[in-house]
Amino acid sequence: MNKSVAINKKTKVLVVGDFYLEMQERALADAFEQIGCETYRFAWCDYFFGYNTRGYNGLYDFLKWVYYRFQNKFLFGPTLVKLNRDLLAYAKKVNPDLIFVYHGSHIFSSTIRKLKESGFVLFAYNNDDPFAAYYPKYYWRHYLRPTKYFDHILVFRQKNVEDYKQKLGYTKASILMPDYIESRNFPIEKLPTDKYVCDVVFVGHYENDGRDDYIKELINSGIRFKLYGPNWENSPNFQYYKEKLGEIRPLLLNEYNLALNSAKIALVFLSHLNNDTYTRRCFEIPAMKVFMLSVYTDDLNHFFEEGKEAAYFRNKEDMMSKIRYYLSHNEERARIARAGYERLKRDGHETKDRARQIIELFNNQHNSKL
Repeated sequence: MNKSVAINKKTKVLVVGDFYLEMQERALADAFEQIGCETYRFAWCDYFFGYNTRGYNGLYDFLKWVYYRFQNKFLFGPTLVKLNRDLLAYAKKVNPDLIFVYHGSHIFSSTIRKLKESGFVLFAYNNDDPFAAYYPKYYWRHYLRPTKYFDHILVFRQKNVEDYKQKLGYTKASILMPDYIESRNFPIEKLPTDKYVCDVVFVGHYENDGRDDYIKELINSGIRFKLYGPNWENSPNFQYYKEKLGEIRPLLLNEYNLALNSAKIALVFLSHLNNDTYTRRCFEIPAMKVFMLSVYTDDLNHFFEEGKEAAYFRNKEDMMSKIRYYLSHNEERARIARAGYERLKRDGHETKDRARQIIELFNNQHNSKL
């Protein structure tokens, strides 16, 4: 198959991934379309009954759920074989210029090799850290084994660029930063409800990295605080949080934007398990013109200057001190939030900006081979 293409033609992109979360594969595929690419999607979540849910009713459905859940968790079995076979057939049918594999946990090394042998250009991306000790060894085996067959691998953090080079001898890795989605993350001038109104909010998952102590201190302070996100039932303080805050749950669809817009200060904690120095939320919050108070990192301070475009804390006492200060300085808080928004827009961190970066990288690599 001859994959030589003219750079000025409409680029055909096939995005491969689970397509479960709207802000990941779905948002990127939409962005490719919005910048003018002919875009195709291959979603493996469609292959698994009750994907990421306990979606069963009765014994038959339960057994069916267990059958698919086992394969989805341990990444082997007839369902995996079928989806890989179907991907090969679909790629040959649509004949894309670029195949973009998002996460790639379910795609066999043999499938990637066959796609490469068929002449396709292959990019991979992972916003998690596949080298982190947190993950069981089996989890990223399909993703890491075919590394040498990829024309380029995009990663979330600088650490992984070095991981690929030092651990796998792969030198064609570069960073694709997180982003925000313009249609989902935006300022709300007039709130439609006061349900989410508070002084401080944290929207994010529970992780056993010390954030529990920060959250408990904030609750005990008497400051109006709201907490949303998954896995907080794993916290040893969960019952205490429920007594003080009520139900703690993930936010759905437009709730996320509304809840953050309803707070004076939005907190950011970073995942130690993934070795993060920034996260998607660091771009979503400024996109809403909401004041961001985050754990300090040099990377974040590079994107949003401390005291001018965002605020940062180094420890629990520093966090509480800055929360009290900025809650009592409304004009300064609003000025910093507005400056963060303007910096975000000026630098370009929307999903379409990332899609353009990928296509530019594809075009540059293709030009170098002509």
